[in-house]
Formats: sequence, structure tokens, C-alpha cells
Amino acid sequence: MRLFIAVVPSEKQKEELHRLQLRLESSLDGVKWVRPAAQHLTLKFLGRQDENLLAAITGSMQNAARALEPFALQFEGIGVFPSPRRARVLWAGVTAGAAELKALAAALEKELAAKGFAAEKRPFRAHLTLGRVRRPVPEKVLQAVLSSESSFFTGITRVQSVSLYRSRLTPGGAHYTALKEIFFDQDRGK
Repeated sequence: MRLFIAVVPSEKQKEELHRLQLRLESSLDGVKWVRPAAQHLTLKFLGRQDENLLAAITGSMQNAARALEPFALQFEGIGVFPSPRRARVLWAGVTAGAAELKALAAALEKELAAKGFAAEKRPFRAHLTLGRVRRPVPEKVLQAVLSSESSFFTGITRVQSVSLYRSRLTPGGAHYTALKEIFFDQDRGK
């Protein structure tokens, strides 16, 4: 099964992100937009894994989550990977919660590497994918769109857990199923 570990925005944030997508859609042709129900912030992509590794994965998630308390999450600004000239992914950035997400991603990497899972080669950068560019967008058009939405931000939500998801690729797009939700240690320090 194809797996990833993620944090999910609140329903209100998904609505705000979807309104942003609708504004962008009017200016950007050739982008496949992520459905609001599928929006998530990936902390670790595990790829294809055997079902018998689920216990090891969720154990690693529990160990990583144990050190965290619930934290605030806010999305702000938009950008592209890898660059405006060769844009492949359009994303929303993270302000509130960025440090906590980075710490959680690092803890997950450490826990999973100790159990033999491959380490991520790229540094973690907190972002939520809004859409994938399927046809090249002229750099000037993209720069203008990015500039027009530079002040975008969502409301703040409280993140209390991290989840393991199964991803099924279909002709209509990816479908995600939550397999396990791990809550942060809400009693730590009390």
C-alpha cells in the first residue's frame, strides 16, 4: 500500500484554501487542483509499504508525537516548486506552526530511520499543495498571479494530531484514506 504521514487543515481552512484555488484557477490554465477534501500537509511520504509494517510506522508516529503539544497552524502566502520558470507545484505556505511541523517531521524521520525506512534527501519545508502544473505557465503570468495573492492567509486552527494515510491513485485523481490518527501528548508539562 502507498502511505504518507500528514497533518490536515481545519474545515474552515480548507474552505479558505479552496476560495484561493478558485481565484487562481481563473488566471492559471493547465493546473490540476487538489480537491478540498484531499488537502493535507505531508510530513513524510513513505511510498509503497507492506501492510505488516503498519505497526512499526504507527509506533514511530507515537514516539514522535509524544514530545509535542497541540499547536497553532496558519497558512500564509503562495509559491511554486521548483521555480517560477519551471513551476510544477503551486503551494500555500505556513507561518504559525512552521517550527512545530519542522520539529515533528524531523522526529518522524529519526524514528522511522531507526526502523529502516529511507530518509528524505530534501530538507523539510512546510507547505500545502494547492495544485500541480500540467502544462507550462508563462513565467510572467505566474509571477503576476503570485504577486496578486502575496497577502493571502487563513485563519488559525489548533493541530492536535498527526495521521497515517493510504493513497490510491485512480484516473480521477488520488484518493486518501486515514488509517491511524495519533494525538499529541496533551498532558505534557502539567
